[in-house]
Amino acid sequence: MRDDLDLHIHTAHVGCADETMSVPALLARCEELGRTQIAITDHLNGPQHLEAQAKIREELPSYEGPLGVTWGVECTIADAAAGTLTVTEELVEQFGFEFVIGGPHGRYNATDPDEIIALNHRLMLATVRNPIIHSLVHPWWFSRVEWDRGTMTWFEDMSRIPQWHVEELAEACVETGTSVEMNGGAIIHHANYTDRLKDDYKAYLAALCERGVTFTLCSDAHDIEHLQRAGDAAAFLADAGVPDERIVVPAPSSL
Repeated sequence: MRDDLDLHIHTAHVGCADETMSVPALLARCEELGRTQIAITDHLNGPQHLEAQAKIREELPSYEGPLGVTWGVECTIADAAAGTLTVTEELVEQFGFEFVIGGPHGRYNATDPDEIIALNHRLMLATVRNPIIHSLVHPWWFSRVEWDRGTMTWFEDMSRIPQWHVEELAEACVETGTSVEMNGGAIIHHANYTDRLKDDYKAYLAALCERGVTFTLCSDAHDIEHLQRAGDAAAFLADAGVPDERIVVPAPSSL
């Protein structure tokens, strides 16, 4: 079981992670946890994050420890109608990102369950088919805010998701070489995800694996104490029957 990886980590620079997630602190904690390869993948959701991304990029070359560190970024949907992302090929070239992860992060004003499922599937396919993307982040994740609004209370399991959605996503991932992320924080530790939903999610990953999909695993940590969740993701993938050779390990960056 590959419990030495964490390919989705945030920092205090952008602001979604708390002050415990300074770059030096998170690198030190990953060393303590026995990680060998990690990826720094903070948000780039618009111009407001450009300065923070530049600061992260400036700090990473000073690290001289044993970790392999990949310089990455997380993007989300910029335009739900068009399926475009907040990171472009131009930004990848400008910042030198070597590992780009992304996917839907909300309902995008949909309210009907079937409409939400159809929209989320379409946006996941658009993400996977975007040539800059290496990994699709936390498929079928919805924030706690969506439950507070009362529009996601029906999502107690994955029975509404059609089988052909699984097949179509797997085909797109295999065709493009895009991996699917197993996210310890967003899925396993989601406050509103039932045990039944998590069991269905494990079967969902197994079905993707049977169709040739590769995977990444991560903590999606926004707090220093949450970095350990990458280990939970590793165990979850193993329980789903995903072999180590199907887990993607990006090369360390030369920063």
